[in-house]
Amino acid sequence: MNGISSVTDSLRPCQARRVVTPEAVEAIMKENCCVTVNKIAACLDMSHGSAHHIVHDVLQFDKVSGRWVPHQLTGELKE
Repeated sequence: MNGISSVTDSLRPCQARRVVTPEAVEAIMKENCCVTVNKIAACLDMSHGSAHHIVHDVLQFDKVSGRWVPHQLTGELKE
């Protein structure tokens, strides 16, 4: 095979080494409702853009008066 000794895919420097789940991000947000996207990214060792995507697009939270609130408020949260 042209001098190739292994057929398995080796880890490349630019490949992600672990997966950050939205649940991990949400746990940090519940622990401290005033946490910033930059602090979430630093805690989970991920980029600011990835943290922003998870918070705003996946979890659908917005920052209001220094706290994270869901886009769609439930009846309980409206009161």
